[in-house]
Amino acid sequence: MQEEKKYLKTVENAIDENISRLTEQKANEKQDYNRIQAELSANYYELDNEDVSIAYYNDTLNAINDRIEHISSRMDMLQKLKNRPYFARIDFKENGASDSQKYYIGLSYIALDEKAFVYDWRAPVSSLYYNFDEGKGEYESPEGVVKGDITLKRQYTIQNGELKYYIDTKETINDEILQQVLSNHASPKMRQIVSTIQKEQNEIIREEKFKTILVQGVAGSGKTSIALHRAGYLLYNHRDDFTSNDVLILSPSNLFSSYISEVLPELGEENVIEMTFSHIAKTELKKPVQPREKLMDEIYKDKNQSRLNEIAYKASFDFLDDLLKFLNDTYAGLFDPKDMLFKPADADASSYNAFYFPKDELKKLYFEVFGSLPINKRITYMTDALIERFGLSPRETELIKPRFKGMLYRFFPLADIYKICEVFYARQKLSTPNFDQLAYEDVAALLVIKEFIFGLDHDFATKYVIIDEMQDFTPAHFYLFNHIWDCPKIILGDINQCIEKTLSKKYLLQLSRFLKARLIVLNKTYRATRQISEFSEKLIGLKGVVNMSREGIEPRVIRTSNTEHALLKLIEEYRGKYEHTAIVCKTAEEVEKVASMLKGREEFEIIVGSDFSFDYPLVITTASTSKGIEFDHVIVPFADKDNYHSSLDRNMLYVASTRALHQLEFIYEGHMSKFLKKA
Repeated sequence: MQEEKKYLKTVENAIDENISRLTEQKANEKQDYNRIQAELSANYYELDNEDVSIAYYNDTLNAINDRIEHISSRMDMLQKLKNRPYFARIDFKENGASDSQKYYIGLSYIALDEKAFVYDWRAPVSSLYYNFDEGKGEYESPEGVVKGDITLKRQYTIQNGELKYYIDTKETINDEILQQVLSNHASPKMRQIVSTIQKEQNEIIREEKFKTILVQGVAGSGKTSIALHRAGYLLYNHRDDFTSNDVLILSPSNLFSSYISEVLPELGEENVIEMTFSHIAKTELKKPVQPREKLMDEIYKDKNQSRLNEIAYKASFDFLDDLLKFLNDTYAGLFDPKDMLFKPADADASSYNAFYFPKDELKKLYFEVFGSLPINKRITYMTDALIERFGLSPRETELIKPRFKGMLYRFFPLADIYKICEVFYARQKLSTPNFDQLAYEDVAALLVIKEFIFGLDHDFATKYVIIDEMQDFTPAHFYLFNHIWDCPKIILGDINQCIEKTLSKKYLLQLSRFLKARLIVLNKTYRATRQISEFSEKLIGLKGVVNMSREGIEPRVIRTSNTEHALLKLIEEYRGKYEHTAIVCKTAEEVEKVASMLKGREEFEIIVGSDFSFDYPLVITTASTSKGIEFDHVIVPFADKDNYHSSLDRNMLYVASTRALHQLEFIYEGHMSKFLKKA
């Protein structure tokens, strides 16, 4: 123990020395910045605005500012590391070496005068800690595979710079350490979990083949953590290829974005670009888009079977196949050109002769030369091929392209995406949609139509995409994502948490083939206690899940004659015990009902939209809104047989129950739901 305490002190001294040197370096950079800025101010009126000297001054100042920001960021990270500079150690003896080398592993690299004290968890050598137990091990270094023997694995609990204890273990992550992390109360934000990453999670985080990965993980298997740590790994190990602006997270909602916002900064990386599907839809369609949560509410208010059947069809591969067949075979065949006369009057030159394009040539280009392509590419390539004859400059060419394309699109009898969608729906005998406010289930189809015929207005290009809650998206969404982002992706979700439809393993295999993705299934759950996990699994008959052996309290199903009194009693019973209790309802209407019961008696926060602050220890929300987020204590009200009786209701109960970390309770009046009886 004394030896370890001595080493911890050595590391802390190295951190202090680093901070001291960086403080001096930052001061020098600020001096240089002020000096150069003073020079620029003194000489500004003597310099021509076009003079290279002004650009030189500005570039130099920007470079210094970047260095100052980098130094400040590193100093902040080192300050955090003083509390817990490392969490593990491995002793590794390379084949052919006489002695083992000690490697301490932490959140970030710590070194002084070229001597390494702590290795970053993302460094190649650190993979030994996650991937191997004591005995034979290997890791991929820049020089090749390094093989040898792991002679010691040690895990540390360090708090506020003080070594509390350590454990020598032959296992990758000791249950005692993992359970200690899991038993912590829920934070208003997700946190980094590098000290407890499991082997199967680590393999996904460190995957180097840059192919698309589809991860099906049961509730609590760490899917979102994997996604964020994957981003952190890429930004660290491939910093020459990726910056934070090259990685995009497609979040299900602004609420989710708020929840995950602290993870990457805790890992020492800038937050990556975050975007919701609603943002893409509003940007491209320029109309209000119904939030997914509102769709869920509508479904529960009006359980019209024909509407449910339509929603299920629109979420199927059959729908996507039918839509693409309609666009490829029916709509594309409507192109009926006439002889075309075009004078590029928009160009800068004083005059041009008119150019004549006979309809037979236009037909040949459209149907034969470019006939295998989507319509937007056919029109684009036709435009490029025909405009070449004008002999214009690149700038002039760009000026006239939109007008030329517009003339070609006039040869279609219908060029409005909403009318086209109506025609397709009528052919499929679907209800006529109201496009004043776009229903959630229609948005993907409209965007597929727009992308296929016209192309999208905006470039969302990036180098790596993370898509979470994949069960909330349909094949039409994924078709669109593949066309928006022609780059590697990691797509994560849980088909068991889909509410409005039932997804099977067959769908999962079909999706992986469609995405050309490697399918990885995670069956271990780490979030909730064993009792909550087993209860949740029984709700939907889920089998094959491996639960962490963290013991807790059995979920309670409470019968009452007065829901309001029962809620108040439970809140009082657990006041101060948990940081966050959530009352998870089925609909926004139920949320309002509960809020009226508690108004004036309890302080609470309502979460049904994108706002999310966790200012109060008690929140009221819906299951569909809270997906992906965890709470210490969950109460599900109105759990009677009339309120929860359909397959949709069962799915909703499952999602609600899997939000709980430590305590789960249901309240009902009259007769309990049949699903609770089953569980």
